[in-house]
Amino acid sequence: MKKDKTLSNNNVKNSFFSYLVGCFVLVLLFLVIVKQNELSIKLKEEQLAQIEKQEKEKRPLTILEKKQMFVKMIIKPLREVYDEEFAEYNRVSDLINSHENEEEIAALKVKYKAKNNEALLMALKPHPKSIALAQAAMESAWGESRFFKEANNIFGVWSFNKKEPRIAAGSQRGDKTIWLKKYDTLKDAIKDYYFLLSRSGAFRDFRVLNYKKEHQNPYLLVKKLHRYSEKKELYGKELSSMISYNKFVKYDEVHYKRFIPKDKNTQKQDKILDEAMIKKESASKKKEPQDNMEKIL
Repeated sequence: MKKDKTLSNNNVKNSFFSYLVGCFVLVLLFLVIVKQNELSIKLKEEQLAQIEKQEKEKRPLTILEKKQMFVKMIIKPLREVYDEEFAEYNRVSDLINSHENEEEIAALKVKYKAKNNEALLMALKPHPKSIALAQAAMESAWGESRFFKEANNIFGVWSFNKKEPRIAAGSQRGDKTIWLKKYDTLKDAIKDYYFLLSRSGAFRDFRVLNYKKEHQNPYLLVKKLHRYSEKKELYGKELSSMISYNKFVKYDEVHYKRFIPKDKNTQKQDKILDEAMIKKESASKKKEPQDNMEKIL
């Protein structure tokens, strides 16, 4: 009788142990299934993300995406050049006021074709970044031009020196080959652009107006850039529209507003002009340099 009771107790213990083992196995299987489902869902999400990425790479960029990429690419070197130019302007201004290092001042006057100290300071003072952005976008068709892609020439600057790096334009002016400068970096192109506007007689009025205020109004300044393009006065109006529509003044130290007559169609016209520059360039895949660049260099 005692043996039967002991045996019965052992059977109960064995059954309970088997029950626990069974529960443990079921829990373990449940956890494995859940983990597999999680991995499966994660794998599907990764596959979908990869497919979406591939589809995005296949489709052409929208106009807005092209513009965003362009500004992101140019704004850093532009800021660097602007800050360096302003630092040099302040340094030379201090030298002039203290009457120190007159030999350096004399050498700078020769370099910038300045007749006096005031003209030198006008040459050294950088103009607003919003103007540089607008001109870069217009001259390179938002980075789509061949001159930009092959030579980092974002402002369509011509070359007249056979010894400097350059590329030929796709067309000629009569029997004359047009050459454009080739730059190692985008920053080099921006520095040369500021240098061009700082010493050419074609932009004296531009420099005079820029010098009158510490941070001049870009919408007033662009009116003085009519000699940069064969479009003449229309060029300034297009630059003004470009700055306004793309809100380029947000990159300036002072955020000027564009004063325009109350016209409901103005913003629509600015948008049409702005987007047409990319569409036209995308169709032709090249942009010819300005006819009057020879006159201003």
